[in-house]
Amino acid sequence: MPDQRGPEPFTIALHPVHDASHHHVADRLVYTRRSDAEDEAEDLMSATARALASAVYELGDAGLLGDRTLFVDLPLEWLDRPELLPTPAPRLALGVAEASTLDSELLGRLDDIRERGYRVIVPSRLFKQDPEALLGRCDIIQLSSPNELDEKTLEKLPARNIKLLVGNLDSRDALERYQMMGCDYYDGDYLARPSFISSPPRGRHGNRAAQIRLIRALYEEDSSDLNRLHELVVQVPHLHVAILRRANSTYFNPGGKAVDLQRGVQILGLIELRRLILTLTLASLQPSSRIVLRMALIRAFMCRHLAAPFPTLDPEDAFTTGLFSMMDALLEEDRNTLLDHLPLGEPIIKALKYRSGPLGAVLVLCENHERQVEEAIDEVPADRLHGCYMNALASTKALMDNL
Repeated sequence: MPDQRGPEPFTIALHPVHDASHHHVADRLVYTRRSDAEDEAEDLMSATARALASAVYELGDAGLLGDRTLFVDLPLEWLDRPELLPTPAPRLALGVAEASTLDSELLGRLDDIRERGYRVIVPSRLFKQDPEALLGRCDIIQLSSPNELDEKTLEKLPARNIKLLVGNLDSRDALERYQMMGCDYYDGDYLARPSFISSPPRGRHGNRAAQIRLIRALYEEDSSDLNRLHELVVQVPHLHVAILRRANSTYFNPGGKAVDLQRGVQILGLIELRRLILTLTLASLQPSSRIVLRMALIRAFMCRHLAAPFPTLDPEDAFTTGLFSMMDALLEEDRNTLLDHLPLGEPIIKALKYRSGPLGAVLVLCENHERQVEEAIDEVPADRLHGCYMNALASTKALMDNL
């Protein structure tokens, strides 16, 4: 039987970075990926996404980083997708420690990163390959020894506002040597030990705060503000990737020209975004939650199909009613508490709480038919109600096949 465990707890390390006056002004993010991963590239992207989610969005949202900058080295595979870069840009300095060769492709990546408002960290070994090319493309140079850069190069840095970062500082003597050079940032156990922070298994919930904010934004009266949705989506990396994948599919993008997240949000539109984001927000790597998700989607699509012939019923409201009728089970939240935090319309709220009104009647029809199917599937009549159920099965399969 295949292993059905969800993702293991994930630990990141935040190494304090101090300035020349010994003030804690930044943190360097360090994370590892599994050594037994079958797909190394996929695991690298996954580990990066989880580390950024933990450090940038969860700790950042909680205010645990304060006003400090986050230094983080990103894999080159991540830089191939600059639209995946975390936000807010002014609070981040992105490193390319993995890069071994400075070429035109990497220079182009650095130009794009800086145009987006990020500071760029380059290792001194990379900088020395072409100092003139990098003087206008980096903000911080990371040193590994005091003698890596000559005096002529060091004299050019202040005019370009380029700072020097010392890594792995381990003694007072080393600190004094780098201080004599005029270094700006200091990282190492000699000044402070790193903090280790474990995130819970990232199965069903992920960044719960960001997910709830995103779901709320999808149903607020001004939910047509796609820029606001874009800002929230980037806080949930797996949603970010899924929207890009769907917006760049042949169905939504037959021209084949790659689109970024902001354009992807516009292409998909509000209705498609609601369906896709809700589905992926609730989806989990754990098989048990996918079963519940499948049940919720079947009910949502069945409500939608049932409401379609009636001009006074909005099929999308019916879809929302069906889906949210199982939201408490999917998010493991108290139903009333959850509904209090979601700005759904009054007809939907009444349908969910009391099964009242036209939407409540549609929901009751679905629930009754589900019980009928469970109890006597061979005797279910082939009527319009069951036709809606079969259509819902097909719609759910088509959607979940793409998760």
